[in-house]
Amino acid sequence: MLSIRGGLQILRRISGRSRCFEDKLPSYYLLSQIFQTQGRLVDAFDTCSFVLLQLGETIPDLVALDAVKTMAKDTLTMYQEVDDDDWLERKMEDETFHTKLQFYTSITFSSFFCKSYSL
Repeated sequence: MLSIRGGLQILRRISGRSRCFEDKLPSYYLLSQIFQTQGRLVDAFDTCSFVLLQLGETIPDLVALDAVKTMAKDTLTMYQEVDDDDWLERKMEDETFHTKLQFYTSITFSSFFCKSYSL
């Protein structure tokens, strides 16, 4: 059975041989998952943050509760106004859509548990 340490070494070698950043995305995602499994939540957060920044996303340092409520309401309204065909069309336009969602899910998990441990 492969140890987590051995898995990390293999991931780093694969990542080093990749030709472009997009080729490294699955390795970065797996790395973030390994960090979470090890309880290295800050490393997982940093990995996801780095990738999302490289993909043109912005990660705020601090988010106020009121801002989160407003964003959630706006997002729900947006989802209700768009039909399934529009979502499929948008997904097809953006090849990194699924990848971004994976990293956002991972960074959310890491953020939540980092905050929980610090309470």
